[in-house]
Amino acid sequence: MRRIGLGIGLIAMVLLPLALLLFGALRLDQTISAIFLLSGLWAFVFGLLMERKNERLYYSGFGVVVALLSTFLFIQLRYTAGLVVVAFVVLALVSALFRPGATRPPAGIGRR
Repeated sequence: MRRIGLGIGLIAMVLLPLALLLFGALRLDQTISAIFLLSGLWAFVFGLLMERKNERLYYSGFGVVVALLSTFLFIQLRYTAGLVVVAFVVLALVSALFRPGATRPPAGIGRR
């Protein structure tokens, strides 16, 4: 069974809102928001279900960041920027704490 790659999924997630724009179902700002949302969700699902274990965190984390960019349509732009910055900080912390291959220090080091 062939797996769907990240690229082909992202192309589909961009073309679907563009088709809806051409049919008149979405306005331009809604189309841009839908592209961010669908692309972020695809990257998130791809990262969780289809990517190798050592890269899952990166794909799913950046999927969340891209999906958060779609909120500019619903909330003020500065709040969207704030959410994206918070998501980057959380992604950096999670990747530092749970990165694959990281070894824990021995129990006696750093304790008094």
